[in-house]
Amino acid sequence: MPALVLAAACERAEIPPAIYANDQCRRVAIENSETGEPIIGAEDIAVDWETKRLFISAYDRRSVERAARRKKAAIPQGGIYAVDIDDLFAASDGSLMLDSLTPQGDFNGGLRPHGVSYDAENHELVFINRTYERRGNKWTMTPKLQRIGANGEVYVGEVTDAPCSANNVLARDDKTYMSFDHGACNWRAGFEDVFKLKRSGLATGAGVAIFDRASFGNGIEATHDGDIALAATRENALIFLKPAAKSAREKFRIELPGGPDNLTIAEDGGIVAAVHPAMMRLAANRRLGLGRAPSRIVKSDPDTGEVNILFDDPTGKIFSAATVGVETSRGLVAGSVTDAGLLVCQRPA
Repeated sequence: MPALVLAAACERAEIPPAIYANDQCRRVAIENSETGEPIIGAEDIAVDWETKRLFISAYDRRSVERAARRKKAAIPQGGIYAVDIDDLFAASDGSLMLDSLTPQGDFNGGLRPHGVSYDAENHELVFINRTYERRGNKWTMTPKLQRIGANGEVYVGEVTDAPCSANNVLARDDKTYMSFDHGACNWRAGFEDVFKLKRSGLATGAGVAIFDRASFGNGIEATHDGDIALAATRENALIFLKPAAKSAREKFRIELPGGPDNLTIAEDGGIVAAVHPAMMRLAANRRLGLGRAPSRIVKSDPDTGEVNILFDDPTGKIFSAATVGVETSRGLVAGSVTDAGLLVCQRPA
């Protein structure tokens, strides 16, 4: 299979052919079964490999930020949705109606999931919820770490305050971790970006930082041997960490052909990452709604450092701004922070 190895991924001007060709891929529209509205911004996906279900966290980020900026009376919300993998690949008409697992009204400050992880031991979903509270005539966003039942139980677990820059979440082996994409917030976060400071990383479920030497810590996933893979978006790299009670030690890195976003683990142990090869185009699409952004999905082998290109759409024509990819026995599924629906690619024969 076409492969890249370690630093070569970033040094090569040409990207080898993807394992999933563009003509093997199609968009599947997903709609909220209660409202009939299209689901936009399916930015992260978690997997229950036992029941073969995907859990999708989604909200229209641009609409939310625009409403808050304009001081609207209400802020749009999102949802967490479940879909059987077989149903998704069998969607012959290219669309599916999905039920939200929990009502939006169950959450103080609304439901806007940003990152989601499946806790297989407790059959729960853990996610960062970007809640909004009105203070005077302004809206203030506060991230919360929250849990719900994976089968739509109405019980909502205890709310935990998250770091102000909380980005993603990982629930494994009775432990919960969060990534944080900046060491500070507001104007100080911009200072980190300008000077490319490495102050982000990994925190415990209580919000205590145990690793803070990454530049824009993003997606997180557990490997089969118990390490944690952290996406360092501004470093075009995965950082593999050995977590302990009060710290996490960096073991090694794998360089990628783009800035990694959210991560999932394939059944063979590979770490699947959506990567952004053109950050300026992503920013224009994400912040301003201008044009389309490239989508690229890669899979890396933690044992060898080998990196394979699974899907590559340099113009974003087929699917724009992919932020997560999942490789299943049926093929590849991807979601996007700004595009509608999901990308579904049939596994090559």
